[in-house]
Amino acid sequence: MKRHAFTLVELLVAISIISLLMMMVAAAASAAQSNRKVAATRATIAKLDLILTSQLSTYNSKDVSGTTAARGAAIRKMITADLPDRWTDVAYMEANVGQFTAAPQRAFIGTTPGSSQYAGAECLFMIIMQGGFVNCLDCGELRSIEKGDKDSDGAQEFWDAWGNPIDYILWPYAVELPPGSGARFFSGSRQPDLPGVSSSSPMLGLRPLIYSPGVDGEYGLERNGEAANLGGDCGNWQMSPTSTSAGPENSSNAADNISNFDQEAKR
Repeated sequence: MKRHAFTLVELLVAISIISLLMMMVAAAASAAQSNRKVAATRATIAKLDLILTSQLSTYNSKDVSGTTAARGAAIRKMITADLPDRWTDVAYMEANVGQFTAAPQRAFIGTTPGSSQYAGAECLFMIIMQGGFVNCLDCGELRSIEKGDKDSDGAQEFWDAWGNPIDYILWPYAVELPPGSGARFFSGSRQPDLPGVSSSSPMLGLRPLIYSPGVDGEYGLERNGEAANLGGDCGNWQMSPTSTSAGPENSSNAADNISNFDQEAKR
């Protein structure tokens, strides 16, 4: 009887097919893992967004006297003090302690500031864990969120599924969605109320931006025109906007950012 064996060509074809199948399986597994990380990051951001949104809803009922414009300015300052997104605001509260007598403002006074690199992320961690408006020590929703100190400056941040700090900007007036489109998210029906115009929303209609840099680790958003500190006209985008923009030079980096505005932007 003749013995049959694989020819060299047949072996090469078989190896090629097996290699192709292995690459397809690896690609599918990588895509599935990436999708899981995106979903996990979205879930984390949704939890943080819910906490801040719940806090923001309380300011509409604040009993602040004065004209509409004065009342709006006072409440903007209160919001900025309660939910600071940069260490200069915390430093201002430290230097002007008599102006800030209520929690959570008092809770931040004396906090050792972190670095400017992840200031927004560090402030987000501080206000949620120390702010007093949510009992985070017993908050089951936050126990599953990964956290750490990315730049080893002593100030912690909440992390996304790739181990990058989740950033936070309190007054994101100029943020563009999609990035680089030139279309501000807070325009049209979301256009902030103008100072001095009668409105039931002294918060100016803005919501904080909470976002992850995504898989590439690049945030792609840059602040522009920040007020110096709480002594300025906080939150008034006409005078000294504390805002972000995703300019053309950053749109590629911001393309995979994951934020609390994504679902609304798609609609």
